[in-house]
Amino acid sequence: MKWTACLILLLLAGALVIPSEFAAMGAAPGQGVETGVTAETESRAADSEATAKEHMRATEAQTQPEQAPSATANVRETGNAAPQDQDRLEQSSPQPVWRQGKQSPTPPEEARPARVESAPTPVWRQGAASGPETPAARVQGAAKTGDGPIRLFQSAAFRGNFNALPKWKRVLSKVKGEIQTLNTCAAPKTCPPGTTSWQRIMKQARGQERMEQLKMVNSFFNKWPYRLDQDAFGVSDWWATPQEFLKISGDCEDYAIIKYFALRELGISQDDLRIVVVKDRIRGIAHAVLAVFTHGDAYILNNVSDAIFTHDKYRHYTPQYSLNEEHRWSHIPVAN
Repeated sequence: MKWTACLILLLLAGALVIPSEFAAMGAAPGQGVETGVTAETESRAADSEATAKEHMRATEAQTQPEQAPSATANVRETGNAAPQDQDRLEQSSPQPVWRQGKQSPTPPEEARPARVESAPTPVWRQGAASGPETPAARVQGAAKTGDGPIRLFQSAAFRGNFNALPKWKRVLSKVKGEIQTLNTCAAPKTCPPGTTSWQRIMKQARGQERMEQLKMVNSFFNKWPYRLDQDAFGVSDWWATPQEFLKISGDCEDYAIIKYFALRELGISQDDLRIVVVKDRIRGIAHAVLAVFTHGDAYILNNVSDAIFTHDKYRHYTPQYSLNEEHRWSHIPVAN
């Protein structure tokens, strides 16, 4: 019994001592391990965060002082750089398209400037070699003055076409070959009549001042005798080509035609030349002359006179129509 009682007392004492030790630790064994691990983890995370922040502050403190002076220095260096250094700086920075040597894109068709078409070669000159342009031929001679267009023989002109002039169309269809032959033929026995005369006046007048050319051409061809179309060609009205005139001569419009093409070969523009059919109110007949626009006025080459006057001297001429290689004009008298 005594041993039994002693054993019971020992067990009771052990039961009282062991729980008190655990209570002194502050928690049960499982709970104490978990709390310790959490606390240690949080402590390490806090230390890492603090270390990272300190490292970032140190990095920013080292970087900012270096960057700011660098930017300022770049500004100073760019402003004070020599032209060669500025070129290097410009080349190192990205360049816009227009500075990179690239061609600008092709504009759309409607944005492109319209092409200026050159005037077509006159019918009688197509395929023919043009005579050299002389300094005199470059003198301005458009049918205009500083005050506006010249009213040829005090009339208003309206441009049309050649449909009503088959005789003029026939001349244009033949004149190309005829002028070529007259200019190049070198065998007198086989050349058309008048070739030598043609080549002589071309040689004499080429290179002269324009007014001098007009006088030379007018007086030269006025030497041919006047012949009615009925006598020369057997019809009441005939427009002669240059070779036909040189061979047979002709009447007023035939003089105007040969003078027209002679001046064209001397380099005078078609825009400065007009064959004008007029009514001579003094004689009461139809007549034809050659008008040449030069020196701000219109000068008249007339088969009835070697002298050359401006158009306003012929107040007894009423123009009916005029023409050149490209156009025909109808004329209506206007008040002075």
